[in-house]
Amino acid sequence: MAEYRLVLDAFKQIIQKMCKVNDISHRKPRFETIDNIVVISLKNHLKDGIDMDCFHILNFIHQITGPLGIKYNQQLYLYPNSNRVERITVSFKKEDYDAFNLKMQDGSIDN
Repeated sequence: MAEYRLVLDAFKQIIQKMCKVNDISHRKPRFETIDNIVVISLKNHLKDGIDMDCFHILNFIHQITGPLGIKYNQQLYLYPNSNRVERITVSFKKEDYDAFNLKMQDGSIDN
């Protein structure tokens, strides 16, 4: 009989707690799973540049994943016919994201 194990989304919880501590809406980073990709989407509210909340959340993601060598893709989406940033997405392969969450849950993350 296969053992079913509930994997908590610890990464999402950490990002949301970091937002709360830094007075950023916990709804700013939107997490969704599309096929085999986990996407974190950040809507930009500035007309010129990137708002500081987006910048801080991207920094949180980098601070957590960078030292551990977790791979992700980052992409800017622009409004049509302009250089204005609409949103930024960070995406992970679902299997990598789940493995990372499992390690965080078990406390077995090695630097």
